[in-house]
Amino acid sequence: APLTAAHWQLMAVLVIALIIDVMKPAALGFVMPGVKEEYAVSAARGAALPFAALFGTVVGSVFWGLMADIYGRKATIMLSAVMFVGTSICGAMPSFNWNIFMCFLMGAAAGGMLPVTYALLAEIMPTKHRGWALVLVGGLGSGGGYFAASGCSAWLEPIFSWRVLFLLNLPTGLLLLSLSGFIPESAKFLLARGRRAEAKAAMARFG
Repeated sequence: APLTAAHWQLMAVLVIALIIDVMKPAALGFVMPGVKEEYAVSAARGAALPFAALFGTVVGSVFWGLMADIYGRKATIMLSAVMFVGTSICGAMPSFNWNIFMCFLMGAAAGGMLPVTYALLAEIMPTKHRGWALVLVGGLGSGGGYFAASGCSAWLEPIFSWRVLFLLNLPTGLLLLSLSGFIPESAKFLLARGRRAEAKAAMARFG
């Protein structure tokens, strides 16, 4: 099947989703100096923060992968966005230990979106274009996420302190939720659930 405007639109939306997703763990490298100074923790103690976030990423990849097979790709991506909004509270935590817990949840949300996004794209893109499309979306999303994190750190952190990088989870999560109308459900998932009419409508959207 040929590529259509709907395919390009989906790729653009998923690049934005991955930029928001990668931005969360990437921001940890920029908040650590401020975290260690404000909470007066050693480097070894401060390492618990990124460890909790990365451990959450692993747990989230497994958990959200299972949820995607039960509730669908689109619903799982939207649930991850809701978690992004919730974990913006990291920017207001008075305790280092509570930040560790919330960073675990933030990592779980980020870890869930990445594989589900790839699954959705792989199931919608035509076979001939699937390989380069996944690499392109993944590369732009990953690079854009680190660029966004570093740019926000250089621009906002000197004014609002390290906490602003966590508070950004609120507007970026809401942005992702606002794009939900441009993210379709996978026709393959709909067919597996016996929802044939919805699957035909989803396939017709992509020609």
